[in-house]
Amino acid sequence: MGLEVSRQVETLAEQMLSEAYELILSGWCQGTSAQDELGRPIEPSSAFARRWSAAGALERVWKRLPMDGDVVPNAFERANLALAAVVKDVPQRWNDVPGRTRAEVLDALEDAHAALAATPTSPLTLVGDLLDQFDPYHRVPDLFERPA
Repeated sequence: MGLEVSRQVETLAEQMLSEAYELILSGWCQGTSAQDELGRPIEPSSAFARRWSAAGALERVWKRLPMDGDVVPNAFERANLALAAVVKDVPQRWNDVPGRTRAEVLDALEDAHAALAATPTSPLTLVGDLLDQFDPYHRVPDLFERPA
């Protein structure tokens, strides 16, 4: 990946986290990636979705962008990895922990954004830095599982 494309990916990943933050501000849920106005589970990208989990908000942002080349999928992967590194768990599972609050989810999205913004543009450096944030004695199963 060239330096210019890498910068585009980084910028878009930061934008995705910002937009996910805005979605969570408007409505947050647990137990599913998104809900409609009646609290029923729904696809995060649906026009009828009104509340999102952290992972669902990122998915909505990702799926509503035009897929032109590898920039969008790579940016989603980068944003998702940053969020996973911050919460030290699979984002959906972390979001659904009983007692979790919307404020904690907003803080995590903000921290993930800050982690990306502070990271050099080299993809290998980014992945290494984010993975270094994990506690090596804490097993994180299924880190990259997609919500059902």
